[in-house]
Amino acid sequence: MNTPLLLATAVVCGLSAHANAATFAYISSPGDGLISQYSLNESNGALNLVSQVAAGDQVNPMALSPDGKTLYAALRVKPFQFQAFNIDPTTGRLSAKAKAPLAESMAYLATDRTGRYLLAASYGADTLSVQPVDKAEPILTYKTGLHAHSLRTDPSNRFAYAGNLGTDQVLQYRFDADTGALSPIGSGYVSVPANTGPRHLAFSADGKFLYVVGEMSGTVTAFAIDHSSGALTRIGVANGIPERLNLAPGQVRDARNNDLKDDPTPRIWAADLRLSPDGKLLLMSERTSSSVSAFAVNTGTGELRFLDNYPVEEKQPRNIAFSPNGKWLLVTGEKSQQVGTYAVNAGGALNRVGEAASGKGALWIEVLSTSAH
Repeated sequence: MNTPLLLATAVVCGLSAHANAATFAYISSPGDGLISQYSLNESNGALNLVSQVAAGDQVNPMALSPDGKTLYAALRVKPFQFQAFNIDPTTGRLSAKAKAPLAESMAYLATDRTGRYLLAASYGADTLSVQPVDKAEPILTYKTGLHAHSLRTDPSNRFAYAGNLGTDQVLQYRFDADTGALSPIGSGYVSVPANTGPRHLAFSADGKFLYVVGEMSGTVTAFAIDHSSGALTRIGVANGIPERLNLAPGQVRDARNNDLKDDPTPRIWAADLRLSPDGKLLLMSERTSSSVSAFAVNTGTGELRFLDNYPVEEKQPRNIAFSPNGKWLLVTGEKSQQVGTYAVNAGGALNRVGEAASGKGALWIEVLSTSAH
């Protein structure tokens, strides 16, 4: 084969690979029990609704398998269970695969880094759970303090951490990838200041740092992860709530106070936390002000610096998610009829560029790039 033909073949292969690449977003909406599938154009941020599947009443947190072939969704009505969906590698469409029990009503879902185990946190039952995804083995459960709100393994899959909102603790465990078992590291937790409300987690790609959003404080706490033991050391905290938002400190929300429904005071109510693919930008959603706060990340030291806070059109934004190329941010609003796409610049500023119809009470977002599979 001569050189021009070799070059032509390479160009065609490159174009073919580019043409076959696609980015899909999956968004659950507990109000109507749907999971909506969207296509995201990573060149211009355009978002299009592709299909919707009925997942079940109060479908809420979701998790993608590491290989991108399966989507798991937790149903928060009795009998508590998760629905697994196969993902078509070409179209991204979902097809029901299997259902299996969950230990409790789960507010958070994730897989370990191998995809063998499903990890979950129950806010109402103060419980963490670990279970294999493809075997009917007993579910491992671990009682926590008040209101467990997340559970994830670190990039090495040797350690696991959980946000424990009601106790102002971040729980730390060793994770046994052979059995799924969790065992406490040291005392089993590190504390953060009172009324922080540790909620969601984000890891640096190199596994050196953990970031935890405080639901009631609107702060993000940075921790260094000891490479050998997995023990956490707090290295800094950054406040994401500027004074101009006029928000009072948040409070724990549950049945004991009717979820603050009779409280007219605008209070801090932070929700999600996402790290950009290049690791240099951290974004946090705040529901009361319908806004997103941006932080610069020092990738060498793990330290954070607050940049600014930006309003979003989606009312009461729960989850946010970066596109794989880091140029776009997807935002859901629990009280919005649209999902929005925002261009993200290097300084964290957001500019809304697209939208698509959402399901009722849209909240959890998982993003899949088929180019990687």
